Amino acid sequence: MDTIGRTALGEEFNSQNKENHDFRNNYERLAEIFAYRISNPWFLISSLFSLSSKKHEQRNSQHLMHKFVNGVIQKKKVETNEKAKTMINGCRDEDCSYQKVKSLIEILLANEHQISHEEMRDELITIISAGHETTAKANSLIIFMLAHHQDVQQIVYQEINSIFSDGNLNRPPTYEDLQKMEYLERVIKETMRLYPAVPLVLRQVENEMMIGKYLIPADTVIAIPIYCLHLNPQSYKDPEKFNPDNFLPDVCRSRHPYAYIPFSGGTRNCIGMKYAMLQMKTAISTLVRSYRFSPSEKCPTPKELKLSCTIALEFINGCYVKIESRK
Repeated sequence: MDTIGRTALGEEFNSQNKENHDFRNNYERLAEIFAYRISNPWFLISSLFSLSSKKHEQRNSQHLMHKFVNGVIQKKKVETNEKAKTMINGCRDEDCSYQKVKSLIEILLANEHQISHEEMRDELITIISAGHETTAKANSLIIFMLAHHQDVQQIVYQEINSIFSDGNLNRPPTYEDLQKMEYLERVIKETMRLYPAVPLVLRQVENEMMIGKYLIPADTVIAIPIYCLHLNPQSYKDPEKFNPDNFLPDVCRSRHPYAYIPFSGGTRNCIGMKYAMLQMKTAISTLVRSYRFSPSEKCPTPKELKLSCTIALEFINGCYVKIESRK
């Protein structure tokens, strides 16, 4: 969450040092309520759900999330106005570096006449929610899979060492460095094949259509089980086996493009998938440079990893690995 705050909003959330962070805690509560409604489908009917005590909890959590984001918007408005005054009064180039890179919230504020406050608030809530929850789970699962596949971890480490062959292993990776991490990208994609952060997406059918021999009426809501698609033996040899070579270029070209959709697909796919890949490469390459990962006694094989699903995958008993310094 701190990463999405810095990169997309230019804001320090400091969520790791706050046990009761307003946005994070209320987002988790809304995810729990969503899962409750899915597992008790009569509460998907709005009129019935409005009679539930959880409706009040949902409304309260939404209010607190709105309050948090409204505060961020107001703070950024003040900062933007101050910067504008500085520009008018004149400034040296080194003092005006903020002009070169704008955060997402600054771009939205610059188009304030085209977007309402409520629309801006809802866009930011979506970006913060999707930008921290899914990549956080994916990062944990990638490290977990590296811990349980030492040969793969060693290849990742060798690739990173070759990229940082100038001897300065402590420098942050550049954008060019990240583009060179081809094997790590395959590892990330294979992890997301086995453990898609969002295992299920819903789509509403606009027009009546046929899928195979089935007639799908207009306005039908279809659940697309991404997890099942990714384990289809028609698309993947030994589908339950962890194999980064599933994402070699030639192998990908021979497979149907929608056989792999961890970020959904089509016109409604995730707008943050390129950002997510850069974030995951940055985090994982930085960790692997300094630490060696191996199975933990609390979770000696991948079969012991217990997962559930709210909006995204959840760890039932945690996601444990053993961590040792490489130094």
